[in-house]
Amino acid sequence: MTFWLVPIQEDMWDNIQYDGVYGYKSNLSKYIKQGDDLIFYVSKYYATRYGGKIVGIGKVVSEWYYDDTPLYPEEKVRNRALFPHRVKVEVWITGACDVKSLIGKVKFVEDVVQLPKYLRNAPANLGRPIPDFDAKIIEECLRQTMYD
Repeated sequence: MTFWLVPIQEDMWDNIQYDGVYGYKSNLSKYIKQGDDLIFYVSKYYATRYGGKIVGIGKVVSEWYYDDTPLYPEEKVRNRALFPHRVKVEVWITGACDVKSLIGKVKFVEDVVQLPKYLRNAPANLGRPIPDFDAKIIEECLRQTMYD
């Protein structure tokens, strides 16, 4: 099992949970495969509630496919798909884990001063998977914040 950190916009989170679809602007099949797990990080860009937090982990349950049907709120406003490369996901844990609370606990952040470089693009962490050890720490953090 491979864990990948993927940044999302806050308004995409409801769709990911309820529609079971994660989308990105380009095809990530070179990295993310069916059976892998996605760790969802909400970027601070336009976020009001979850910015800077990891909000869940979901299992990739399909191959990548292309769908230009507007799904996410921003896509519906613009009436065009911005994230047409998609996979189906089953979210298996949710919460609101502040990334800064993980500093010093996770190993994937090698340079704390440069934290943002580990949180942007998809997959984040400079295109590297998240170590299993770190994924367990993130999962525990999510479990502790499930009902906040």
